[in-house]
Amino acid sequence: MTPKMLEECIGKTATIYTEGGLGGYVATVLAVEENFLKIEDKKNIRYLNIDMINSIQIKKE
Repeated sequence: MTPKMLEECIGKTATIYTEGGLGGYVATVLAVEENFLKIEDKKNIRYLNIDMINSIQIKKE
């Protein structure tokens, strides 16, 4: 995914699937910074390497 595509997700709650992950992260997308996606879940703020993201699912409002 390109950073430009990911910028459309900022402020939305999404399920993010990464390589090697058994499940996805359910989190709010906060920012796209260089090659990382900054997300916030119930307990943590995380930075995910964009190259490791397989897909992002955003629920319709």
